[in-house]
Amino acid sequence: MIDQFVKGLQKIDRFGAIYRPPIVDIHPEYKSVLGGIATFILYGSSLAYFLYQIIQWQSNQLLPKITYIQTSYDKKYYKIDEMMSSFYIRKNQKVDQIDPFDPGNIILQPILSKFANQQLVDSYPIDYNSKSERNDIHEVILENIELNLNLNNSNDDPQIEYLLSFGTCMEQYLMNGQKCANQTLVNTYLNQKSHALILNHYVKEYNSKQKHIQNVKKQFLAILTNNTTLYFQNQIRLSKTQVDDGFLFPSNSNKEFPMDTIIISQNTSPDSFYNIFGRVTYLVMAYSLSEVIQEQYIEYPKISEVLADIGSIVSIILVLSYLFIFLNEHQLEKESIQKVIQMYYPEFCNIKQYQNWYGKIVEVKYNNIVINKEEYIMFYNKVQRVAAKKLSITNILFTLAKLQFLIQSNYNIDKIKLAHKVGIKLKQFSKGSSIQSPKLIQEQLNLQEISRNESKDHIQIHDIANINLNEQNNNQSSMVRQETINKDNSKSLYLNLKDDFHLLNDEDFQLFTIDEPITIETDIQKSDLYFENNYIDL
Repeated sequence: MIDQFVKGLQKIDRFGAIYRPPIVDIHPEYKSVLGGIATFILYGSSLAYFLYQIIQWQSNQLLPKITYIQTSYDKKYYKIDEMMSSFYIRKNQKVDQIDPFDPGNIILQPILSKFANQQLVDSYPIDYNSKSERNDIHEVILENIELNLNLNNSNDDPQIEYLLSFGTCMEQYLMNGQKCANQTLVNTYLNQKSHALILNHYVKEYNSKQKHIQNVKKQFLAILTNNTTLYFQNQIRLSKTQVDDGFLFPSNSNKEFPMDTIIISQNTSPDSFYNIFGRVTYLVMAYSLSEVIQEQYIEYPKISEVLADIGSIVSIILVLSYLFIFLNEHQLEKESIQKVIQMYYPEFCNIKQYQNWYGKIVEVKYNNIVINKEEYIMFYNKVQRVAAKKLSITNILFTLAKLQFLIQSNYNIDKIKLAHKVGIKLKQFSKGSSIQSPKLIQEQLNLQEISRNESKDHIQIHDIANINLNEQNNNQSSMVRQETINKDNSKSLYLNLKDDFHLLNDEDFQLFTIDEPITIETDIQKSDLYFENNYIDL
């Protein structure tokens, strides 16, 4: 189980090192457990960050780019269809608190007046009891008004403003079911120490997270007195918002809404507006459009920007990959050198080196026996240096060149040329068939037997060295006869000999191949003094 897990880590290693000899590559990619762990961590964290950013993007958690521009307009029309303002008294703990907006005993009567180019056009009451009640406290609500900005004050397109006044009750502005309070109740209310009113202004803002316009309430407190009039100039500032929430390409939508109310207040005498409204007023609210409009541009991140952001962060994360690539390359070089050393010193595998945390050799054992460390290090450094040279493609070509010279010193050029035609003959494969008749099987066995008998009359050029050169010169009849046999569209060169020879087979393909099993007979290995003295059985 652990071995499979370790092999799995090696397979997912994406930081494999490729050994590069001085000329061309000769070694496959090297992978390690450490590289597999690093791949799992780095690629896993990159994938996790990718998914995190995509989820954040889909849920609008990534902040959009917002640009504001303040622009001045000479003309602008806007209709407010929803609630603009509301008014009610601040509730206290007194039982005898008087509500001035009680429809049965109206003390402060709200009247809305429309002005065109600063001239009164019309006045009418507000149905302030139709919306809501707050614990027996009546609320006056202002809604559905049209405002027009025109600094030129033209008659064709006049500037329209509204004034909402709160003053003494007038019979002509009473609505059904309403009644003015008597003077005694009015005097009692005016003589109270507290006449606190709650003023609510409702504006809007664009919620970039939820992608919709939401209401925002701004609350103020006004203290009324019987000898002053509170005047509030409410300049409504609009916002023209352009939202780009395209997936890949721009997709714009325009929205317009009141985003703020600028309030300018002052105190005057209760008779200041008597000539306009014909009554004593204690609170006057003026509404108009501000000539300054905020133009807002909101651009949500597109998929290309999200991927670019992910790519930059992932690139930083994967910078660590170079460290693991370096470690893999170092380990590859180390293991390659070890393999070369073991090719020439098979017993080197019995040596165990013990190193400290930074790689310095502190102890060496050979066959579990401690040996001289300094002497071993001198030997090891030397063979390491030579093994590193042997990994060079130049050194490999040098070795092949010298082997060629040695072969040419023992074989004439004709024999060497014939070696280009030597090969292992393929065995006879049975034809693919689900059902074979006994007759067909017997025919195939006969063909294989004939093929084996024919092979005994031939020898491949591999054993041509067994022929005595003097016999070839003296007796032409004993010379090798070369012939090419065309069979199954393949060509093999055979030599007829009377002497014994070795017929190449599949086992010859395994010769001089690393980690391939080779069977050696004991009497053969001792027949030669060279092999007997240098033989190592591991």
